[in-house]
Amino acid sequence: MAVTNAFRTLKRPDLAADNSTTNISQLPANILEAFIPGYSVISKFLLDVLGFDITLAVSVCFVIFALATSLKFVGKHAYELFEEYCMSYIRIDSDDDIYDHIMEWLASQNVSKNSRKLMAKDGRENAWDQSNADDDVPALDPGNLLNFNNWDAKVPPRFQPSFGSHRFFYRGNLFQFKRENKQVMTAGWGGHVVRDDENVTLTCVGRSTQPIKDLIKTARDHYLDKDKSCTVVRRPCPKEHRGRGRSVWMRVATRPSRPMHTVVLDHAQKDRVLSDINEYLHPSTPRWYANRGIPYRRGYLFHGPPGTGKSSLAWAIAGVFGLDIYCISLVDPSLTEEDLGMMFTSLPRRCVVLLEDIDSAGLSKRQEEKEKDEKIKEDDPAAKIGAEITKAFKSARNNDKNKDNQGISLSGLLNAIDGVASHEGRVLVMTTNFPDKLDEALIRPGRIDMKVAFTNATRSQICELFTRMYSPDTPADSIPGKLKLSPVPSAVKHVEGQTSMDSTLLQAKPTSPENLLTPPQSPLQSSTPVTPSTPADVESIAIQFADRLPEDKFTPAEIQGFLLTRKKEPSMALNEVEAWRDSVLEGKEKKALVKETVVL
Repeated sequence: MAVTNAFRTLKRPDLAADNSTTNISQLPANILEAFIPGYSVISKFLLDVLGFDITLAVSVCFVIFALATSLKFVGKHAYELFEEYCMSYIRIDSDDDIYDHIMEWLASQNVSKNSRKLMAKDGRENAWDQSNADDDVPALDPGNLLNFNNWDAKVPPRFQPSFGSHRFFYRGNLFQFKRENKQVMTAGWGGHVVRDDENVTLTCVGRSTQPIKDLIKTARDHYLDKDKSCTVVRRPCPKEHRGRGRSVWMRVATRPSRPMHTVVLDHAQKDRVLSDINEYLHPSTPRWYANRGIPYRRGYLFHGPPGTGKSSLAWAIAGVFGLDIYCISLVDPSLTEEDLGMMFTSLPRRCVVLLEDIDSAGLSKRQEEKEKDEKIKEDDPAAKIGAEITKAFKSARNNDKNKDNQGISLSGLLNAIDGVASHEGRVLVMTTNFPDKLDEALIRPGRIDMKVAFTNATRSQICELFTRMYSPDTPADSIPGKLKLSPVPSAVKHVEGQTSMDSTLLQAKPTSPENLLTPPQSPLQSSTPVTPSTPADVESIAIQFADRLPEDKFTPAEIQGFLLTRKKEPSMALNEVEAWRDSVLEGKEKKALVKETVVL
């Protein structure tokens, strides 16, 4: 009955004699016509066809829409005023390391578990991450090969907050995490390029940014604790992405720090290098340099045959002192002198800068060409003319080759290393296989302060390599979660007013789970019976092994490669070393004979 009465009210009303009387609940027709073009025609058509007036329904909808829009407008401006005067925020660009700290911390918090807007990423970040999927590796069967098809699918993905706003509580404070991604036009190599510019904004209620600072500190501690006892490797960004600041460098790897005792080098030399770097990095040293007007820089040249451990020592130095390694390749075709100077000025206060194989970058002695020219002047005019023509062709070929990229010149490298605007506080390490080919200006004192010579393996180093290879492993179940290194001990000791290196940095750590970095137990080859060996047996076999190899003939890398193929059988290595020695020496003699024939 009530529905019938409501329907009757919508039917055509009896038109009164006075047309000026209207229902107060109905909006004037001209207002509805202004917002809804053609409303009068539609209303009349529905009135004639259906027999009821829609003005009341349209009026109610219009009022509701107006109220909702007004409330939304007022609420938006009220929130903007509240955000302006009652909230604090900190913005972080994706080029900064803090961005990685925040994203890693959020991935481990409830905000990544409860949010409805997430971004999935591969669960394995690098080759050193341990996962539960690796715990189910079957025992090694020599008759069957391992199949890692879809093995990474067992690693659960990681989830991070996606683009947009996310709110979460932390330590009694309400935070808002806003992640944005914009495409910006930047000047790159070969013209303007479009790149993604991502940033995050952390906001909290209150006029103080201290809660956000505390959260950033917590995220940083969480991130650094995860990478504890690890060394971060950085390389230059691609040419089109290079810019000012930290964006010049990108993080390419994070690996466990290499213990110093695994570097095959004379202990006295390692002691000398570590003592010098330790004194250089001391917080009071910059003041000492400044008071005497000496540039606060330190350079080291590691030279010797390939495979003797030059890069390994640089890696171990970074691990001992907790520094990042910044690797620069001078043969990179996209690297210019301007880029090189920008990279050096963008370095942090303390770091290790590694220039590997500096002799292969074309920075040979400038005197060699002068000596050749002077020698030609003493010869007959015909030889001089031929030399000039050859020089012209060579110059033209080099100009065509370096038309787009002039590369790094010796003067450009010298300016980057110790120019007026060069960076201070870094540890510069250069490695070379041929130190005699380097220009004297590059290795003069002030640019290279210490030279470390690497040689082929001596008898003591062969024993050390053998003992380290067959030392007992730490059981895999004694290292929960991820691989860890022992805490780095104090680098110096003061004894009777003198400073000497702590011998624990140079010697092998005791074989206890908390002090030793080891992979899971090595798989056993069932086809080869393993003979149990005690530490005393290993030392005895190591002495016999060293006696069967000549000194200064094999590099540590060659000996280590031989031992790796027999990593579970020291007795087998001892029995087969003589045959391996003879074959390698014979190959080296043939190679040397071929070189002499070519020269003649």
